[in-house]
Amino acid sequence: MRAASKHHSPFTIHYSLFIIFLLSACTAAPPLATGTAADTGIPVDAAFAAFYDANGGERLFGDAITEGFEAADDGRFTQYFQNMRLELDGDAVVIYPLGKWALEGLSKQISASLPDSGNVRLFPETGIAVQDEFLDFYDEFNGEVLLGAPISAQLDEGDLRVQYFENGRLEWRPELPVEQRIQVSRLGQAHFDAEMSFSYRQKLLAQPVPFAGVARVDVFTSVEAAVLYAGDEQTLYATILTPEGRPVSGISAQVTISFDDNETVLALGQTDAEGRLAVTLPDLNAPPGTQVLLQTAVLSASGDVIGRDSITFKTWW
Repeated sequence: MRAASKHHSPFTIHYSLFIIFLLSACTAAPPLATGTAADTGIPVDAAFAAFYDANGGERLFGDAITEGFEAADDGRFTQYFQNMRLELDGDAVVIYPLGKWALEGLSKQISASLPDSGNVRLFPETGIAVQDEFLDFYDEFNGEVLLGAPISAQLDEGDLRVQYFENGRLEWRPELPVEQRIQVSRLGQAHFDAEMSFSYRQKLLAQPVPFAGVARVDVFTSVEAAVLYAGDEQTLYATILTPEGRPVSGISAQVTISFDDNETVLALGQTDAEGRLAVTLPDLNAPPGTQVLLQTAVLSASGDVIGRDSITFKTWW
């Protein structure tokens, strides 16, 4: 695999907002099982799972923060992680140069004062050195491929010591145990929030979710007429979405129709690709002036109720 070499246009972001993302704590977590994300609950896409697991997993990339999707900026199949952004270039996994993006957004660079060290390496392609614990981490995690060449010296950003590389940023956190002192900054989260969040959410909300495995839904119901006059037909409309707002397709629902001492349960069928269904209700033979209660329940594959909504209407002459 190789690091991304495609040039990306610089992005301008306000430094005070950007630094909030960069200075957030990044503590180590236990290793993840293959193809999973422990904290966010979002799985690593199959296109990236082998690369993720073979190259440091959670320790280097962090947890997945998006599903795999086609990015609006370059059209590549992409997945964001807390620390990095992975893309497909043909069949090859490449790493988006978030370190370059972040350094371009830095308004001022304050070089750190470093002691003399025998553990140092100069990178001729940029003329910048990496040393001590930064260099140890770089070598341990295949930094040449995953992080790319250094593009800044060690810098002091507030109380934080950092160094920028083409694809990421490393932080030195001396308060942590030795094996955790070097952390990868959460530039994936910063870039997603600043540049991709809106377009991703628009794309996500347009994609229906199949009902299998959905454990909870939000149900929104309405009727054709709040007052139903004699001889008119009443239609019940329902929209079923995940808690994140994605339509759920192919899921079953039923309605319980209640008035006075009468109660009827009616199957509503299954939702379409937009999570919607519409059913014309049978003639209720309810006297004029009757308040009719419609209680819609959405059922899982096992028959459990995973979402409800209620609405009323009134019959008239």
